[in-house]
Amino acid sequence: MYGLLILAALLFATQFLFNQQFRSLRGDGLDSTIIFSGYFNGVSFLIMLILNKFHFEINWFSLLIATIYSAVILGYQYAGLKSFATANLSVFSIFAMLGGMLLPFAYGIIFCKEDFTLAKAACIVLIAVATAMSFEKSNTKGNNFKYYISVFLLNGAVGVLSKIHQSNAELAVDSRSFMATVNACVFIFCIAFQLIKNKKLSGVSLKEFGSISGYALCSGIGNMLALIALTTLPASVQFPITTGGVMVFSTLISLIRKEKPSVRTLIATAIAFVSTVLIMF
Repeated sequence: MYGLLILAALLFATQFLFNQQFRSLRGDGLDSTIIFSGYFNGVSFLIMLILNKFHFEINWFSLLIATIYSAVILGYQYAGLKSFATANLSVFSIFAMLGGMLLPFAYGIIFCKEDFTLAKAACIVLIAVATAMSFEKSNTKGNNFKYYISVFLLNGAVGVLSKIHQSNAELAVDSRSFMATVNACVFIFCIAFQLIKNKKLSGVSLKEFGSISGYALCSGIGNMLALIALTTLPASVQFPITTGGVMVFSTLISLIRKEKPSVRTLIATAIAFVSTVLIMF
């Protein structure tokens, strides 16, 4: 299962890159978020159906969780597009992944009675130190700090909702069907929003569609792998591993793109890598 999580972390780090590219092409307003989310989830829905060999299950429980999940995703994507106005890829990923680790971790320990071990405690401390080191005052100018906090909370909520769904095996549908349901809910909301507000559906350019499709492929497969891993791994183990992995991969991508992360960010990434390895043993 650890291999699935490492691959998921790589995909999640890469999806941020496509998100950043779309913002540079279309902007970061509400309309841009709705357009991005609508096309992204439409493509993701098709991907999930293909991966599941066009088998699709739905029930009241999965639909309820998927509806809440879809609202959280829309908020997260809006905050994410706004964050990229000042934050580079590595800084954004730190806020996103820290929330994606701490909230599900706390949920697993408090509500699922998962063991709280020394290795888990050390991992959390190291990730917190890594985040503190990578955070710089220049990244909070203007009103963007509220978007970083939103990214932190909303990405954490996604992890908690995923754990709730996967922990109720007697009620839950299979992982691909659940992701397809989430995609369908967001897609329907975005279509309805555009028709009510603009009386028409907005198109996208070929480059914009390429960014959306790349994001959909990375996000859809990454979330599917993470959901599969959640059926056997505790949330307090899975999410710290994913967090550390995304921080490492995001920094590597930033270096490849010549974004020049600061020395503090590089040290923070090294600490995150150590914490990820630590919790596996």
